[in-house]
Amino acid sequence: MARKRSSRKAAGLTELLIGIGCIGLVLFIGSFTRLRADLTSEKRYTLTPATRDLVDSLEDVVFVKVYLSGELPADLRQLGQSTRDLLDEMRVRNPEMLQYEFVDPNASPDEKQRLDVYHQLEEQGLRYSSIRLREKGGQSELIVWPGALITYRNKTLPLQLLKTQFRAPDAEMVNRSINNLEYELASSIRQITTTYRPRIAFLEGQGELDQLAVKDITKALEERYTVSRVRIDGRLDALSTRVEGGRYRTNDFEALVIAKPDTAFTPKDAYILDQFVMNGGRVLWVLDPMDAHLDSLRLKQFSIATPYDLGIDKLLFAYGVRMNKDLLLDKQCAPIQITTTPYGNQPKIESLPFPFEPIVIPRSTHPIVNNLDPVHLKFVSSIDTIGLDSARSTILLTSSPYTRVLRNPVRISLAVVDMDLKLDRNNSPDRPVAVLTEGVFRSAYADKLAMPDSVTKAMGFRPVSRRTAQLFVSDGDAIENYVDRTKNMYYMLGFDRYAGTKVYGNREFFVNAMDYLLNDRSLISLRSRAITLRQLDAQRVERDRRSLQVANVVLPIVISIAAGTVFFLLRRRRYAHAA
Repeated sequence: MARKRSSRKAAGLTELLIGIGCIGLVLFIGSFTRLRADLTSEKRYTLTPATRDLVDSLEDVVFVKVYLSGELPADLRQLGQSTRDLLDEMRVRNPEMLQYEFVDPNASPDEKQRLDVYHQLEEQGLRYSSIRLREKGGQSELIVWPGALITYRNKTLPLQLLKTQFRAPDAEMVNRSINNLEYELASSIRQITTTYRPRIAFLEGQGELDQLAVKDITKALEERYTVSRVRIDGRLDALSTRVEGGRYRTNDFEALVIAKPDTAFTPKDAYILDQFVMNGGRVLWVLDPMDAHLDSLRLKQFSIATPYDLGIDKLLFAYGVRMNKDLLLDKQCAPIQITTTPYGNQPKIESLPFPFEPIVIPRSTHPIVNNLDPVHLKFVSSIDTIGLDSARSTILLTSSPYTRVLRNPVRISLAVVDMDLKLDRNNSPDRPVAVLTEGVFRSAYADKLAMPDSVTKAMGFRPVSRRTAQLFVSDGDAIENYVDRTKNMYYMLGFDRYAGTKVYGNREFFVNAMDYLLNDRSLISLRSRAITLRQLDAQRVERDRRSLQVANVVLPIVISIAAGTVFFLLRRRRYAHAA
């Protein structure tokens, strides 16, 4: 009996040693091999191919200093942890060229030192958020800096991880920031490491929006591109240069933005625009087909909208689109504040739906509009697409199914807010308001220039374009940020002055559009990525706080004790039978 017991002990010891050896061998092999498994449905912990390529291509050390550490609210702790997880995933790809550090800007107990740190961070371009914390006996204020500083060689770039115009964040803003985290970080790293920046020009000279009216989108584009303004004025060299010995002209800009012109292009200017496209230039056309203004309604009861004659209809037709001379009424629209029946001695101001200002919800899965917030339009017209053999058109934005088309001329009146337009009973198809065309285009002047071939060759005339892309939006107001002329200040594109915050996705739409036009598809693939963030029910947490605490603290202990007891009983029973 004693011999059997000792043999069992020896066998058990042998099994133990073999198990320890196997575990050690696995750990030893694991120290040389890093295995990671992302079990989330949306692959939130898996880098996109664009980010992997970016990190792999780093030529020098990128150092990221993140200021999300210390005592933070739960939402910001989640943002900090998500940032750490993302940086860890990126470091796996290139640990030598990507380093990071988390810093608590409130770590110093000395108030003067903390204020000095705040001042330095503000000078470097970061913005703080002020959070009010409820405590027993009152409230306290916490200053947090939800951002990072990215350093590459001798350059430092600020990155605001929490995207908000306000000082106080909320859970929805934090979740949206987490969703865009990979895009923002990869975009900033690309911006600071890229040496060449594509050139974009805003056209002027035909009554286009001035610099203040497009200041916000200009700043957004300047983060990755070189942005300027240009006038054609009939000069052949305004947009391109003739290289000696070259057959055709070379564009001076990669892309052109034409934002809400109200004066006709001269035939010569139209020709220069056409040749810019033929030479591979990308154009973002943001046009008003109809002359409609809300300001005129403030002075009188109604106005008549008539068509603009911009002198470029033949160009647009050659590129596969026709902007119709009409205006759309849409049930899915933004509100307008108007004075209604006086209340006592004071005018009564009400917010009523204004069908002339559609709110367009993107329904396409195209990268430019995928996961995009609704886009706000004003006095928008419909667009028809024209089939081309060598180019294809993609409809990006459409009005809602409850749309009515008003043909030229259009009577515009504020009384429309009180009228039954029967839009909910209108089954007309959705009307396109933003169209992308890609491919090879034939010049609008091909076989139409009454001049000898020697002259056209000297001009560098190109009858068929290189492969290029253009985007057409039938509302010039879509790219215009709200401006307070009395204070000479502007607001973010997509800002709603009635709500007092940024509501609409106009800014992201045009940034995505330019990224796509300039072939920076990798950035758009990051922005269009959707991560589902599952939030706790705050009301239920507050209501069932005690039971949830018991379930999370006591229940795991009870389960562990029960499992240990069952294992002990089974083991004793096994050895009792063996004996």
